Amino acid sequence: MKRIHKHALTEDWLVAQLVAVKWTPEQQIVWPTRDNPVAEQEFTSEEFVAAVVEDVAGRCKLDDRRTFLLAWSSGGPAAYAVSLQKKRPVTGSFIAMSVFKPTLLPSLEAAKGHAYFLYHSPDDNVCPFRIAKSAELLLRMNKAEVELATYEGGHGWHGDVYGSIRKGIEWLDAAVERADELPETAGAEASGSMLISDDFETGDGAPDGWERGALVDGVEYIWDRGTASRGQASLCLRKTAQRFVPIAQWFRTAPHEHASSRLRVSAKVRAQRAAKAVIDVQFLDGRGQTLGHEWAAYIGARNAGDPPADHDWREYSGFVYIPSGAEAIRVGLQIYGPGTVWFDELSVGYVVPATGPGKTE
Repeated sequence: MKRIHKHALTEDWLVAQLVAVKWTPEQQIVWPTRDNPVAEQEFTSEEFVAAVVEDVAGRCKLDDRRTFLLAWSSGGPAAYAVSLQKKRPVTGSFIAMSVFKPTLLPSLEAAKGHAYFLYHSPDDNVCPFRIAKSAELLLRMNKAEVELATYEGGHGWHGDVYGSIRKGIEWLDAAVERADELPETAGAEASGSMLISDDFETGDGAPDGWERGALVDGVEYIWDRGTASRGQASLCLRKTAQRFVPIAQWFRTAPHEHASSRLRVSAKVRAQRAAKAVIDVQFLDGRGQTLGHEWAAYIGARNAGDPPADHDWREYSGFVYIPSGAEAIRVGLQIYGPGTVWFDELSVGYVVPATGPGKTE
């Protein structure tokens, strides 16, 4: 930990190292939590972290916006648990090469607004990479800000360890700055800030600007001019095939020419027994290659055993970040599982910081 402080951080950072307690000789769980305890433990890992933060804050002047937790391997489950407390003692989590078991964690809804930097090797045979991908997906679905970085070499620290830790901390630090903007910018609109606004009313064969995705067996692409939240028309996807792939989508692409790095996406959605549908935002470079994507909204059953979405018109919304290098943005109205969904009143707008002392548009 002293080497991490010396080589990965600047002098304005403090590092506190927690040492796991072995409560009994037979104990297998290194960092027991409230939802995954061990015999004879006197406190949980969540309580341990909170006590350490409180102790340090009582002796040093801290920036309470920048209290980050670094954990790896066996420490990952406890780090997730700490981040999902109603009163979080940390504002960002760097979690490396670890497992992710939602059934042993508090509700993932508590991840909303928290920043996670995940670090995992695709070659990891101890904690398979698919676990990190699952964590990335589920945390984003619950409105967390997530970055998944990869490295070569399998389980453990490999390559430029300190440089990698430094990049993760810098990403978390930048996430704090973005979060500081959010209360002032949520819902903000300014001249030129709207990327797409569509009621799907006009067009020839399809609404203006919209295209059908690939033909998928068991899927109907419908421009429904008799069903709408407002006006006369909406876009519809109906899937009768009892499978989740391949994905079908209506999509529209627009050039990205705005300085803002954040979008707010909203739409009115009607669903009939929809197992899974999403509003997906894809980011393209100048050659049309995909840089990445984020789900702005999820419609359907989130967990095993949940019922499908079945409701009249309802608003779904979410925020997404635009990666560096994006020159175009594609919005996909997608269906995965069986069911029917209609989309109307789609709005995709840039989040523009409010002006004032020390702020710019």
